[in-house]
Amino acid sequence: MGKSFKARNGELEMKSLHYFTKILANCLLLISFACAAMPNIQNQSLTTSKGCLDKPELSLDSQNVKLVVLGEQMLTESGIVSQSKSIGYAFEAKANQKLTYKMDKNVCIWIFTPDNQLLNTGVLPTTGKYIIQVSAPQGSTTVDLSMGLDVAQTSPPSTPNSSAVTSAPSPENIPNSAPPANTTATRISRSNFPKASCGDPLPTNPNDYPVDFYPVYLPDSEANLQIAQRFCQDALSKRRKDSRTRAVQVAAFTSKQRAIEFRDFLNSETSGASIAPSTRIQNKP
Repeated sequence: MGKSFKARNGELEMKSLHYFTKILANCLLLISFACAAMPNIQNQSLTTSKGCLDKPELSLDSQNVKLVVLGEQMLTESGIVSQSKSIGYAFEAKANQKLTYKMDKNVCIWIFTPDNQLLNTGVLPTTGKYIIQVSAPQGSTTVDLSMGLDVAQTSPPSTPNSSAVTSAPSPENIPNSAPPANTTATRISRSNFPKASCGDPLPTNPNDYPVDFYPVYLPDSEANLQIAQRFCQDALSKRRKDSRTRAVQVAAFTSKQRAIEFRDFLNSETSGASIAPSTRIQNKP
């Protein structure tokens, strides 16, 4: 009797242990499947419709950050950006000032607050130094970025990763003539000169090539050369590639819009400034 009871009891214990082991294995399988199916949210970045990430993947090199002074007049800066290269603009601002910016192309923009947090509104929360980081969602491009603080406007300020549409005419439709009053010539101030060089430098990253440069010329004369060198010390007399005639090359820009603005500025100081067709540099020298 005792042996039969013990045998049955042992058999019952073995069945219970087998049943428990089976349940445990099924639970582990379900947990493993759930973990494999669930995305790693902490390491996943959301992508906007423009192909820009919520946070930049690239760290901004301090050598590619330019210090600018922003005010009520829009300041325009140009630079070359790509998927592998970002440029930045640092500026000082006070709490509750409103940041406005406009860009001419589909690029990615992130704005960092003084405490290194991403800004998602046009109103600046604290006093200190802010940094605007710009890159391209794909390829390489030259971008013109206009920025200002407390700019009087009727439209709402831009927010990160959104572009503002302006009514400015296309650069291709603007003739090589002196500008009427209140045009882009007002964007460049005489207080910014003289400069050792007024144009854009060659890109240092081989991936930014090919690149187009738009030369700005004055008619060739000793007087025009002296005027040009008062603003741009590296201005020189040379033979133009398009007409094979001599002229004073004052500067060359990777952005046609910047070349137009500089030409208009020169025409407000003298006359005859013009933009030559672009020259393409295929590879890094």
